[in-house]
Amino acid sequence: MTARTIGDGDRTDFDETRRLLYMALAAPDTKKYNLVGTLVNALVHHHGVEDLSWREMMDLLITVVDGAEHSEASRTWVLDQISRIGEELGD
Repeated sequence: MTARTIGDGDRTDFDETRRLLYMALAAPDTKKYNLVGTLVNALVHHHGVEDLSWREMMDLLITVVDGAEHSEASRTWVLDQISRIGEELGD
């Protein structure tokens, strides 16, 4: 498969396309696909979170945002991300 590379193009357009693709992957599993796709894109590509694969992260976030019964580890992981970002911002 080949595609045109960014070259002199706008990186924002490519980032938005990637976010939309994550949303498309989440759509069959949650009505909150917009939130999940946006979070996966931001955490993987803007924050460099590497402790989970993007698929594991998506599955974890779907259970959390849908209010499904999830493990304490899932909730802790989300809270840890909030704390990490707060520390980076100096909050």
